[in-house]
This record gives sequence, C-alpha cells and structure tokens, in this order.
Amino acid sequence: MNTNLTTTSAFTYKDLLLRKLYYSVVSSVLSQLVLLQIYVFLSNFNLLHPIDWVLVTLRTFASLSVWLFIIPFLTVIFAQSVICAKDYVFKSSYCSTRFQKFISAFSMHNLVLLLLHVLVGPMLIWLFLSLGGGDFQELTLRSVRGNAYVLNEGTFYLILSGFWTGFYYFIKVYISEKHLSFPVIQQRKWLQLKANLFPLLKDSFILSIWPTIYFIVIYFVWGKDLSTNFRNMLGLLPDDKTYGVFINIYLWSFGALYYFNMNLMKFFFNVFLTEPVEFPLCKLSPDLLNLQESITMSDLPIVQNLACLDLYNLAQWSKPRRQLFYCLSQPGGHPHNWNALVENVLKVFKEYIELLNKSTETAEKIVKPVVCPPLQSPIQSPNKFRNFRNMSLMSDSGMVDIVDVTHSTLPGISLPDTIFTKIKQNIFNFISLTKVILGIDFLFGELPEANIQKCLANGLIIVWTSQGITDLVCTAISEDTFGIIQKDIPVLITTLVQLKQNLDNLNKVPALTRKIAGYDDFNCRMKGAVTTAVKRSLFNVHRTYNNYLNDFPLSKEVSLYLQNIYKS
Repeated sequence: MNTNLTTTSAFTYKDLLLRKLYYSVVSSVLSQLVLLQIYVFLSNFNLLHPIDWVLVTLRTFASLSVWLFIIPFLTVIFAQSVICAKDYVFKSSYCSTRFQKFISAFSMHNLVLLLLHVLVGPMLIWLFLSLGGGDFQELTLRSVRGNAYVLNEGTFYLILSGFWTGFYYFIKVYISEKHLSFPVIQQRKWLQLKANLFPLLKDSFILSIWPTIYFIVIYFVWGKDLSTNFRNMLGLLPDDKTYGVFINIYLWSFGALYYFNMNLMKFFFNVFLTEPVEFPLCKLSPDLLNLQESITMSDLPIVQNLACLDLYNLAQWSKPRRQLFYCLSQPGGHPHNWNALVENVLKVFKEYIELLNKSTETAEKIVKPVVCPPLQSPIQSPNKFRNFRNMSLMSDSGMVDIVDVTHSTLPGISLPDTIFTKIKQNIFNFISLTKVILGIDFLFGELPEANIQKCLANGLIIVWTSQGITDLVCTAISEDTFGIIQKDIPVLITTLVQLKQNLDNLNKVPALTRKIAGYDDFNCRMKGAVTTAVKRSLFNVHRTYNNYLNDFPLSKEVSLYLQNIYKS
C-alpha cells in the first residue's frame, strides 16, 4: 500500500480543489517554460565551443526583450489551463439528443477554449522560431533591391500551420477525451512523470502525422491565395526562395510539440486531481467535508471519486480508521459514523440502479393492440330451476335469452369505434413516417448511448464503493465488537444483487456493440470493471457469512442468486 496520501484534518471542498488545481496549472505553465529552454539549448548546439553554447542559452533568457515574447505565451497557457480545469472538476453534461449535442458544441465555454487552442498553436511556433534562430526566425526579410520587405514564405507556412493544429486538436481530441484516469497503483509524482514522459512524446509524434498531412494538402490547394492576400495586406514582396521536404519535417515537429504540450497539461491534471485524500470521518463543522457526505457529492465528481477511493483504501489498509465505523458515540451509544455511511452508500447504489434502468430500457414504443373480450355464448338458466332467480345473471327487460350476432363486430365495440381506431392508427403511422423522413427523430430523438456513457463514466464510484462497503462488512465479523453493521447486511446484499442484475442487462444494449466515437474502448473496459467489482463484492460477503445467511431476512430470489454467484 502506497503511503503517499494527502492527509488533512479538516477542509472544505474549495480548499481541496483550489490546492489541487493550483499545482496542476502552475506545473502546466512551468513545463512550457522548461520545454522552451530545452529547445533553445538544443537549437544553439555547438559541440566545439561548449561554453559559448551554454552562455548563449543563458543570455537568451536573461534578456528583457525575450521575456516580453514569453510572458504573453505563458499567459495564454495559464488561461487555457484554468478554463480547461472546469471540464475535469465539475459535472459533465450528457446530451440526450443530437440537437443538444450540436447546441452544446457552440457553448461559450467551448468557444473560448477553441479560441485559446487556436491561439496557442501559432504563438508556440512563432516563439520557438524567434528564439531558436535559423532561416525561419523572421516573418519578413529585408529585400536586396531596396527598402522593401519580403515575406518569408517558410515562416508564414509554419505559423499558419499552428492555427490548423490547434483547431484540429480541439475538435478531434479534446472534446472527446476529458475523463480522468485513476492509476491502479498510486506512485510518487516524479515516478509518474518519468514513466509517462517518453510514451507521451512518442504518442505526440504519431498523433501529429495526420494533421500534418491534412495541412500540407490544404496549403497546396489554398496556400497561394492565403499568401498573396497576406502579402497584399501588409505590402510585402513575394519570396523567391523555394523550400523542399525539410520544411515539412519542421511542420511535423511543431505539430508533435503542440500535442506534447497539450498532453502534458492533461497529464498534470490527472496526476494532481487523482492523488488520494484522507477525508475526516466525523463532521466537525457544517462547512467542512467528511467522507460520508462526500460520497454523494455528484455535483463535484472529482470530490465524489476521491471520497469513494478513500473508502476503498481505508476498508482494506487502515484498521484504525475502520474502527471508527465500529464504535458507538459517547454519550448516547449510537453508531452515527456507520449509519451516515451506509445511508449514503445505499443512496449512491439506488441512483445508479435507476440510471441503469433508464439506460437499458428500450427506446421504441410498442403499440399494444386492443385486447377484445372473447365472444361467449349467452348464459341460459337451467331448465330444472327455470322459475328461480339466477343471481349470477344481469337481467334486462329489453334483452332476450339468445342473441343473434349478425355483424363481425365484437360485443362492446361498435363499428364506428373500430373505424375511429383504424384512422387513429393510420394518423400515428403517418406522423412517425414524417418524423423519420424529415429527420426529426434523428435530431431530437433520445440517444440510448447518452445515458450509457453517463453510467459508465461514473463506474469507478461503484467499483470503489461496492468493494469498500463490503470489505467493511467482511472485516466486521472479527472487528465489530458491538455488532453494529449486522442490521444493515440484508439491505446491502439485496441492493448489490439488484445492482448486479441491472448490470447484466447492459449486455443486451445495442449501443454497447456499436462504434461510439471516443467512447467504445472506455465503455467496454468500464462495464467489465463495474460488473466484476460488484460480483466480487457479493462473492466476498457470501464467503464470509456463508454459515449465517439463513439467519438474515433475505428473499428466496436473493439467496438463490447469491448461491449461483458463489458457484460460478
């Protein structure tokens, strides 16, 4: 068990989030500065004069004019990090229709982020080219024919690619990948950085291949017009110099650098936000957080995830903290800590079960046919008791004993009613067909994968909570001297069985078998993780309390289901 935990005696959710976000944003900004220093150092490579090599790098960053270039770039990176933090901290909105997805794509938050991503690309290339030296250091060059200036076509080509790279990354990568990844084994931050640095760099070069190819094609088609318009706007002369394949290597390298910067930013958010926290178990003040209340804090998913992870960790590794759930309050003798925990855990389970039900129910409305009563023969009184009143019959002075059915209509349904039903059904079919033809269902119809994505995005909460609460139940058999948790074992088992049965229904959902862009791999892995965790939890409870299950007031269906899980 790793002991690298952020332990605090008491804190509010603002203290917790601000501290984590502060480290994430500052690390993102400083990483850009470190990469810039490395680039300047390598671009001034001079093996024959190593001292001059180092001095040039130091003089570059000691210059005030250089910092006038660097500060605006770091300011944009800071603003981008701060605004991106909202996507990793606050509750994500899952659009249930394609129209809602289209509208949400043009929200103010997304438009600001798109602008920042597009700005970072050319600013990054312009800054690196300006400080690195070489043929592409200046955007304009003095003409040899006089005082006129010439557009440096290579520099224009590279800077223009920055706009495209920023736009492509935001549309293709950022929008679809905003979930945090909690590590299986928590390590120190430096070890995580060393382990992920080169894989991130390798992935950046691979992922930047396609946007580089796309830009080469785009510039080949419209590049001359863009260059001509830019020159005419600034009164510049055309560049006579030709650039070969070498400039495309620059283009690919800067695209990979952009991807690497963005991946580093996401990496720092992941490292600091997923760092485990020990929550207080007792409520010290109304403004302070405790573990039991944090488990249900769905408006701040990162706090809820950290609380569920803390429950899982303390149930497995921290016996002193476990004992606080097995003790009674003094004076009073009430298990306040355990009661608050089991109440909130059951609330989380029930909300998840409801979401699963909504996700797995069919979206098609089946029109039930009209159930007509069967045609029965008229009931006649027996001849033997013809003079006695039959109380089972409804007499009517206007009715005869034998009814002659002359029409094909059924009793109780007249011919106009049948015609009206057919007309109504035809109108309903026409409206449904019109919706399909006009695309109304396509735009405004509810997407089944929306709720499934919401379910599986919160899967880690169920993984940690189910195992954490059942580990507490299992260790209670030897540590709970007061028998506090015994009264809640039946309801916990019953709720977990219901949860497992609803998770099994996910296998029948067609949306999980179709390709869902950006979510297919995550959905499959998370579905397997949640199902396995709940099954393992029930297995552990059955194994621990196998000899006592008959003493619990469990239904026959729950008992049989437990036995099947234990045998499997």
